[in-house]
Amino acid sequence: MTRDLNDTLVFLRVVQSGSFTAAAIALQIPKTTISRRVRELEARLGSRLLHRTTRKLRLTEAGTAYFEHCRSICKQLDDAENAVQRIRGTPAGWLRVTLPYSFGVTWIAPLLAGFCSRYPDVQLDILATHVPLDLFDDEVDVALRLGVLPDSSLVARRLGTFSTSVYASPAYVERHGSPAAPNELRLHPTLALHQARSDSGYTWPLRKLGRKATHYSLEPVIVASDPALILDAARAGKGLLLAMDASVAPEVEAGGLLRVLPEWIGPPQDLNALFPRERVPSLKLQAFLNYLKTQLRFGDMA
Repeated sequence: MTRDLNDTLVFLRVVQSGSFTAAAIALQIPKTTISRRVRELEARLGSRLLHRTTRKLRLTEAGTAYFEHCRSICKQLDDAENAVQRIRGTPAGWLRVTLPYSFGVTWIAPLLAGFCSRYPDVQLDILATHVPLDLFDDEVDVALRLGVLPDSSLVARRLGTFSTSVYASPAYVERHGSPAAPNELRLHPTLALHQARSDSGYTWPLRKLGRKATHYSLEPVIVASDPALILDAARAGKGLLLAMDASVAPEVEAGGLLRVLPEWIGPPQDLNALFPRERVPSLKLQAFLNYLKTQLRFGDMA
């Protein structure tokens, strides 16, 4: 039986991406080519692998068995490429990265062109989503995550730490004043993230330098899952905002935001790179992480 491994790899990507369109984008080949290769694979195997509908794809029993057996092929190919790269000493090949959307747009997107110029043999596949992906099933090389990490079998490498503080617009301060102490936060409208919610309600952990943090109660007027969704409201004077200092530095320099409670700092936001423990970091992954570490503007924490 004549085998074309490319057909198998295309099939794996279709399943992992969830659609022919997504697989075509990821592999950078026409959707018609994706469909043709899957049909040819099914013809060669003499069995249907996918149930196709207008809304989604579903594996057949044969497709499930084939997918489970062939999934390790990609890992073995990655291991083989990594071995060659170590001999060559040159990062090369596709690198698949997942990260939060707004963080990716604000922080990572401006760095991608520089990385590609420095490492022209590395191709990047960026998945921007707040939904945690399975690094094995989705063939992700590394996940970038901010803040506290859940318990996991993944290896975490800390790239740096962003400092955080409380901010308000000049218009807000003019109308409402600014809190003199953190216990006055509950008297002010605030703009918070979902992660600020606990059993006791919404709180911000703030501390003075050299002291332990205390959680202070909030009265949010807007809560969101992503900082980008509440930044405009802060600019418009709708409430106080706890933000990474580096992320709002342009707003502060332009006079659009002011730091309030200047003697107090918020919780540090670690930027971590997560990858499977079983995988030896490839040269391309090491190059990417080292590049981010040198290019990102992390705040100094005391």
